[in-house]
Amino acid sequence: MNISDILISKKINPLKVVYNVTAQEILHLLSDALNEFSISFDLSKLSKKELEKILSDYAETIEIYHSENYHRERATLLRNETILRKYGLTIEQINKLDFV
Repeated sequence: MNISDILISKKINPLKVVYNVTAQEILHLLSDALNEFSISFDLSKLSKKELEKILSDYAETIEIYHSENYHRERATLLRNETILRKYGLTIEQINKLDFV
């Protein structure tokens, strides 16, 4: 399922602007970060509420983190560890994303 389809299936407008970034762009960035760290995760499993929380959390990271080395994306994913673990992300995969 592509990124737009995931958002549409949860009734989230893919072009919704989230801190001057669309929801679609954020999910692409998060997907790229997961791929960069060789982490397979199906974003389509997330509920609308969970996706909206992740989108909101990403907007907050824009003010705190720079964009190099997927810092914003990693911070967003780490903030949502509980949600991601619910859908199968392992501690080892979370540790790959950590800044340590």
